[in-house]
Amino acid sequence: MAATIGSRSSVIEDPQYRQAASYLHSGQWDQAIRLLEDLRSHHPDDKRIERMLEDARFKANLEGQTTIKEKRWIVPWRPIAMRVLILLTAVLVIGLGFGIMRFRVLPMIASIQEEYRRDQLLSAAKSFLAGGDLDAAQEKFQALLTLEPENTDALAGLEEIDRQRDLFQRYNEAVAAENAGQSELAMALFNDLQLMAPGYRDVNNHILGLRHKEELTALFNRASTLRALGMESDAIETLLQIQSLDVNYRRAEVDDLLFALNLKQGQRIVTQTPPVVAELPIALEHFNNALQKKPNDATALIEARLVVNFLDGKEAFDRGYWSEAVYRLRTVYQERPNYLSGALINLFYQALLAAGDLHQANNNLLDAYEMYRQAVDLPLIDTVSAQGKLNALIPILTPTPTPTLTPTPAPTATPAPSATPTPTATPRPLIGFRNRIVFKSDNPDQPGFWAMNPDGTNREFLGDFKLYEPQFDALRESERFSPDKRYRVYTADVDKNPQIMMELPIDPKWGQLPPKVVTRLTGMAYDPVWSPDGSWIAFATQENTSDDIWVVRPDSSEVKALINNDWEWDKHPSWSPDGSRIAFFSNRFGVTQIFVMNSEGQDVRNISNVPWPEYDPIWVK
Repeated sequence: MAATIGSRSSVIEDPQYRQAASYLHSGQWDQAIRLLEDLRSHHPDDKRIERMLEDARFKANLEGQTTIKEKRWIVPWRPIAMRVLILLTAVLVIGLGFGIMRFRVLPMIASIQEEYRRDQLLSAAKSFLAGGDLDAAQEKFQALLTLEPENTDALAGLEEIDRQRDLFQRYNEAVAAENAGQSELAMALFNDLQLMAPGYRDVNNHILGLRHKEELTALFNRASTLRALGMESDAIETLLQIQSLDVNYRRAEVDDLLFALNLKQGQRIVTQTPPVVAELPIALEHFNNALQKKPNDATALIEARLVVNFLDGKEAFDRGYWSEAVYRLRTVYQERPNYLSGALINLFYQALLAAGDLHQANNNLLDAYEMYRQAVDLPLIDTVSAQGKLNALIPILTPTPTPTLTPTPAPTATPAPSATPTPTATPRPLIGFRNRIVFKSDNPDQPGFWAMNPDGTNREFLGDFKLYEPQFDALRESERFSPDKRYRVYTADVDKNPQIMMELPIDPKWGQLPPKVVTRLTGMAYDPVWSPDGSWIAFATQENTSDDIWVVRPDSSEVKALINNDWEWDKHPSWSPDGSRIAFFSNRFGVTQIFVMNSEGQDVRNISNVPWPEYDPIWVK
């Protein structure tokens, strides 16, 4: 099997085999027979060679027996004629088509293209014109005229461009006049534009704005006229109408006018004669409206405060709260004695009498005496009632119930520094340490008097205790006097319980008056000091078992604790020069230290921060 496969493969690859096959295909039978016979001798078993040889011999024999006759050529004239006719027809059609294309179609296409370009130019020009781009629109219209010089749309478009430019120039002139404040000229120009081109740009809005501004200007002028005529209420109403229409119209001027008018209207109510107390709430409303425009104006603030205090005092008077009425009305009287054309002083007088009667009924004779005395001192024509009550009360006041004074020293002049054995030890005046805190310190290295800033910085040793004690005591004593130096507070026993007392000035008629009891607490009260503005007296008390810092009004109308301690104690209060803070010493951290707090008892801070005791601070004023 392998030999046979190998033999076939070799016959096919033999060049004679391929040549014989080529002769067979080309009809060269003799040459093919010779090669095939030669191949059969080399490959006797190959059936393919045998079949090819038989086929060649058969075809050679068949060709030898066939007689070939002479071929006659017949010309097909009819088809040829048809084809020539078709060809000529085609050439004729093509020629006609070319002529039609050249002389009919192409000019038509060119005309259509030109018309399309004209339409495009016209459309673009109209679009630019509608969008306000006049230069671009003009360029397109001129290009259209280049293609068609008599184009009516282009000519009309150029005329419209000239018209639009004229309108735009007029519009700019009108806007410039409006911005320059020339309202009448601007209105005339805008009206002309509205007639020439209704709906042009925002002309209608400008006209409405100018009319609105004219209305506001007329209202403003009317308000100014009403103010000049003294008709404040009508002027205020007109200005409020302006702000309701346009809050930003001449806002600064309108606000200034509203402030001035409200202030004047409120002051007119307060100063009218005779006074009408029922109109004070209206005056307060005017003052508050003025403060809305200028919240920090001192005059409006004072006027509003006086009205509020008077109304509060009158309400307390009407309800029979005499001490509250006296306190509120006094604040008004001290600032403006002739307030409300005498209505204040008369009401204050009646409140003092009623408060005195209440104190006398409660056997608080010293307080009753003080109320009657203040009533007598008022600059009124008739104080007979107060004088009678005072005269009736004086005989009742005897030395027996007068509280026994403690050894608290009487006020003396500031002593000169005591001489010391050492000539070189010259004490510095403590009064020169204004707004600093002078205190005692048990510093192991330098015990004695020290000074520091209110925040605890810049600590400075002054000298030993003996050297500065006289100055320190005199400085402390000065804190017990009222700012006008007429009254002095101190500590004395009241019913065997130390309380704050007030030494009164010498009366020109009655001489030295009995002292006034300022506090009546269940616990002892001591170490009082007067605030720089005279409105409060700070002191230490054991009212809540521990020693705490309290404050009381000089007329005893209000007393309150600044700090309530549990076991720790606070002592020796001293006001800052502006009255906003208080220095004191406390054992709340174990060792006594100097502390500072505000006048409401808050923001308490240790400014000593040392391991040794420091105490008895004085804030030098």
